[in-house]
Amino acid sequence: MAVLAIALAIPGQAMAAQTPPPPEVVTSFTPFDPNFNYLENGSAYISYSGNGEASLWGESIATRRVDSVGIQLVLQRWTGSEWIDVYTGEKAEMSNASRINKTIDNLSVSSGYYYRVKSSHWITYGSTKEDGARYSSTLLIPD
Repeated sequence: MAVLAIALAIPGQAMAAQTPPPPEVVTSFTPFDPNFNYLENGSAYISYSGNGEASLWGESIATRRVDSVGIQLVLQRWTGSEWIDVYTGEKAEMSNASRINKTIDNLSVSSGYYYRVKSSHWITYGSTKEDGARYSSTLLIPD
């Protein structure tokens, strides 16, 4: 434990960030619009697989079986002043379902940068369409 504390105290010894850290996202896990009747929940996660590659995962959940439920995952990198999209996954949609999840593996990421996932979630049920976005926590890619 002492070695870890020393490594973190010495600049350049642990994970050296190329930018200052991004601000915290307050709305990461807040509910969707409370007036929604069918889009219940959505989530997104990022993990570092090693060797300069990351994996993304997300899920959309409806309150019941709907006409369609969908999700799209976008990998974003922090520039030091803003989040930019570096990869946009294909939309995934299921008919006559109440949930869908999506995984994207082997995405190239650069060490020293902060990344996150922006996820878009939606449902359609008859003439009703409900949609919202979620953001994962941030991940600093190690050196």
